[in-house]
Amino acid sequence: MRRRLLLVSLSLIGLLLLALMVPLIATYASDRTQAMFVSRLGDVTRFAVVAEDALESGLAEELSVDLERYVDVYGGSVLVTDADRQVVAQAGEETAGDDPEVQETIDRALSGAGSQPPATVWPWSGDDVVIGSPVGRDAQVLGAVVVVAPTSAVKSSVASGLAWLVAAGLVVVLLMVFGAVVPFVGWILRPVDDLEHAAKDLADGDLSSRAHELGPPELRHLARSFNAMVDNVEMSQRQQRELVADAAHQLGNPLTALRLRVENLAATGSPVAAVEPVLEETDRLSSIVESLLRLSQIGAHRVAPVEVDVAEIVRERCAMWEPVFSSLRVDLPDRALAMSSPDVVEVVLDSLLDNAAKFAPDSPVEVTVTGGDVAAEEIEVRVRDHGQGLHPDDVAKVGARFFRGRQHQNVPGTGLGLAIVRARVDDLGGSMVVSTPSDGGLEVAVVLPAVTGDALGNIALPPDEGAGVR
Repeated sequence: MRRRLLLVSLSLIGLLLLALMVPLIATYASDRTQAMFVSRLGDVTRFAVVAEDALESGLAEELSVDLERYVDVYGGSVLVTDADRQVVAQAGEETAGDDPEVQETIDRALSGAGSQPPATVWPWSGDDVVIGSPVGRDAQVLGAVVVVAPTSAVKSSVASGLAWLVAAGLVVVLLMVFGAVVPFVGWILRPVDDLEHAAKDLADGDLSSRAHELGPPELRHLARSFNAMVDNVEMSQRQQRELVADAAHQLGNPLTALRLRVENLAATGSPVAAVEPVLEETDRLSSIVESLLRLSQIGAHRVAPVEVDVAEIVRERCAMWEPVFSSLRVDLPDRALAMSSPDVVEVVLDSLLDNAAKFAPDSPVEVTVTGGDVAAEEIEVRVRDHGQGLHPDDVAKVGARFFRGRQHQNVPGTGLGLAIVRARVDDLGGSMVVSTPSDGGLEVAVVLPAVTGDALGNIALPPDEGAGVR
């Protein structure tokens, strides 16, 4: 819309300048043409007076000398004819007398008529101006004088004036654009820009964003509709989160009571084989309730990422998980700074290692962090196991809520771990990619935005601990 308004404004300014410039340059060209015609007409009249004596006396030598001097100074061609159309004196181009326009001018002069003012001379017009006058005394016509006057000087003058006028017009256009049009268009579109910024903030997850109700009635109505839509979206999300939180809370109390009663039954001597499955199910339900509570909090508040050393956190969490695995290999840079919230890396790594421990027991597990150099734009945390892996049709479903692979239906878990990881990472502008390597197993890569190079330069380097490999 801004571009269209600028184009319309520039078109109107251009048309206005053309409306002013065209008459001005036309008047200038007409004045220069008229001045040239009047000057050359005076020369023709003078030659007619001189040629009168030469034609009466039959001596045209002196007249030819005068014509030659004139042509040397002003250029063009001059010729004098008698009443029988015979050339008696000539200077300049020898073939000038053969030109049809010159012949027509001679005929008009021999009939006693003078030349009319020529058409306006422009830089792109190519013809010279032909001016003629009869030679005679009283009503007797003795001959004709014709001057073929070049128009190069007039063309040069008009072209120069046109160039200066165009340059002045461009300067005026630039001054109008930056001094009036751009501020005017900005003032018109200020409500639209405000609405655009509000929509962008909303797209980024800021539900507190509202548009100011400014500008013409149509834009004020649009801003009110936008604000009403944001209110409805915010209310809908709040109700959804409250519903999940309330449901989780309401489920939590009966589950706690149920577990206590089952434990009491176990304490009173009920068969352990009958009680343990019930306790396991209550534990599973409690885990689901806890995961739902975590999911309900995602998106409730806008996340403000901070600088986090991913390598250091991964090193600490892998040290905690190492006893669980038969072989845990960790490949880390000295540091890898990412824009993240403090606990996301811990949640991501704990969930990924927990999945590897449950779905690929006794298999080697590899944890790799890449992107620790200054030029890196993202930090990648990759966890790879060598277990059974997933069916190819199930890979795209990983990260969906309550999803369990077809080979792992009987493995304990809620099916919400990777859903929580994906949601937390998406909140930070990152991504999660799941793949099945050709040699088996499962590989999950989590990508987080890296800290920029400028920010890295202001951070002290940690001690060189090297990459941990086990």
